[in-house]
Amino acid sequence: MKRLFIAGLLGLSLLLLNSCGKQDRVEELKDFVEKVQKEGSSYTEKKWEEVNEEFTELLQKLNSYEDLSAEELREIAELQGQYAATVFKEHAGKAMEKAGAVLDGFVEGLTGDDENGEQAEEQDE
Repeated sequence: MKRLFIAGLLGLSLLLLNSCGKQDRVEELKDFVEKVQKEGSSYTEKKWEEVNEEFTELLQKLNSYEDLSAEELREIAELQGQYAATVFKEHAGKAMEKAGAVLDGFVEGLTGDDENGEQAEEQDE
């Protein structure tokens, strides 16, 4: 009876350890995405390239597991969406800043042309 009880505890322990190990697989991706969300606004283009490569490697590692549960797959998909939204937000913000600078230069160019154009017309008269 005592052996059966110990065997049962051992089996339960192994089952619990196995499920914890599976959860750790997704936890690594979750920690990575949270880090990028916090620090992404300060990343350079080079750093973004490195981070994107690391994200791809993490996904490939997760995809190599054949025993992912439906819950793990759902969480991975959710984290992919969060990461994509973070990348888009950071790149869109920088693109808008660049576009704003270009538009400012364009408007200045138009204003300068108008002044030169008016001056040229005044000189012709």
